[in-house]
Amino acid sequence: MKTPQSSDVPPTEATTPASFAVVRHGGHQYRVTPGDRLVVDRLPSAVGDVIGLGPVLLLSDGKGVQVDAASLEGVRVAATVAGHRRGRKIRVFTFKPKKRHRRTLGFRAEQTELVVDRVLAKGEPLPEPVAVVAFEAPGIEEEAVAVEATAPEPEAPEPPTARRRSPRAAAVETGVEVPVEAEPDAPSHPARRARKAAEPAAKAGVEAEPSTSAGKVEAPRRRTARKTTSPEAGE
Repeated sequence: MKTPQSSDVPPTEATTPASFAVVRHGGHQYRVTPGDRLVVDRLPSAVGDVIGLGPVLLLSDGKGVQVDAASLEGVRVAATVAGHRRGRKIRVFTFKPKKRHRRTLGFRAEQTELVVDRVLAKGEPLPEPVAVVAFEAPGIEEEAVAVEATAPEPEAPEPPTARRRSPRAAAVETGVEVPVEAEPDAPSHPARRARKAAEPAAKAGVEAEPSTSAGKVEAPRRRTARKTTSPEAGE
């Protein structure tokens, strides 16, 4: 059972409330303490810059709580820009009944991650950003110089080979005429050869034999003499 303590006993470090502040930024209120990480809407600041968030609506320093706007005027929260990122995707689905309208959209918010440094009093300037020093391993420059000295010189690339052109294209460029070889005569059609062979025979007066392709030869028609009756034969 916990023993009750009198009001005269000063509060120990374990019972002392932690210092924090409530700041309003971008239409939202955040409860922040030094070392916290905040994700806010995208800010036009570069990574590593220090910005001041305000106004502060509530401030607790462990000794008391201040909520008066007059006493908190000019108080800011210093934060360092840790990076920029995009939020999780939000699916938006819209539809209209009986209209065959269906639409699915995706949205990812542009966000900035901040690291809270400390609470600044009225008129206190922003702290300077911490410069990041690049790590340089010893002996790397010497090894690079030795590698460059021993590296062989690159060979010159070979000239591209000229494309082989046809004699007709080369003659067009140089203006020299190229004789065109005569093409061999194409074999004539068998029907044309038969027609050419039949023409001299018809000129000589020789009747060509009838074609047997039809299969049957029509016989010439005979004329029958008409019977004529004279008036003398009737008497």
